[in-house]
Amino acid sequence: MMGYASVKRWSRGILVGLLIWALGCSPKINKQALGPDEYFEYAKKKFDDGDYFEAATEFTVIVLKFSGNPVVDDAQYYLAESHFKMKEYLVAIAEYEKLVQDYPESPYVPLAQFKIGMSYHKLSLRPELDQEYTLKAIRQFQRFIEEYPYHELKSNAEKFIQELRAKLGKKKLMAAEIYRKMGHYPAAIIYYDIVLEEYYDTPAAAEALYWKAECQYQLHQYEEARATFTAFIEKYSQHKRVKKARERIEQITNLIAAREKKEAEGQ
Repeated sequence: MMGYASVKRWSRGILVGLLIWALGCSPKINKQALGPDEYFEYAKKKFDDGDYFEAATEFTVIVLKFSGNPVVDDAQYYLAESHFKMKEYLVAIAEYEKLVQDYPESPYVPLAQFKIGMSYHKLSLRPELDQEYTLKAIRQFQRFIEEYPYHELKSNAEKFIQELRAKLGKKKLMAAEIYRKMGHYPAAIIYYDIVLEEYYDTPAAAEALYWKAECQYQLHQYEEARATFTAFIEKYSQHKRVKKARERIEQITNLIAAREKKEAEGQ
C-alpha cells in the first residue's frame, strides 16, 4: 500500500507527463486554469530547466494563490532553492526560514535548515575580512546536527564546520602575525594562545605553536621557548618547520648552558 508521499509523487508524475504533453502541443498554457499540483509541476519544470527567475515568480504565485493546499510547502522550498541557485543567499535564507516557521511539519524542513547554513557558508568572506556570516554558518550547522543527529547530511555539516573554523583560526593567526612582524612579541603570543585554545583542531594551530615558541625565543624566554618548540615537534612531527625547531632547541640549550656557566663563575 502506498503512503501519502508515494501517492503524491505518483500523482505528480502523471500530472507532469500531461503538462509536458500539453506544453508540447500548445504554444501557450492557460495558467489560470491550472490546479495547485499542475501549477507546481509547471513551476518545477522552469526550475529544472534552469530558469530560476521565472521559477521563483511562479512558486511565489503558488504560495499566495493556493494557501492552505498541501502543495504550498513544496513551492516554498523550491522558491528558496530558486533564490539559492541565483546566488541571492540572503533572500534564500529568508525563504528557507519562512518554510521552517510556517510549515514545521514539512518533510523539507531538515533540508531547509541545512541550506540556511549553506547560504551563510556561501556569504562567508575571506579570513582577513568580517566573519559575521562565518559564525552564523557554524551556528546553523551545529543546530542542524543537534536537531537531526542521524540525518544523511550530518557529515557534510561537520565538514563545513571544520572548514569555517579553519577560516576563523586563520584570521586570528593573521592578527598574531602582524604583531610578530612588528616586533610586538607579547601581543603576538596572546593571539597565538587564542588560536591554540579555540582553534586547536585547525591547520592554524601548528603555525601558532611554532611562532609562539619563536616569539618566546626573541623575548629571551629560553626555558619557555624550548618547552614550546619541544611540544611542537612532538605534536607535529611531520611539519615542515620541525628541522628549524630542532635547530632552535639546540641554540637555546647552548645559550642556557652558557648562561648557567657564567652565573656559576660569578659566584
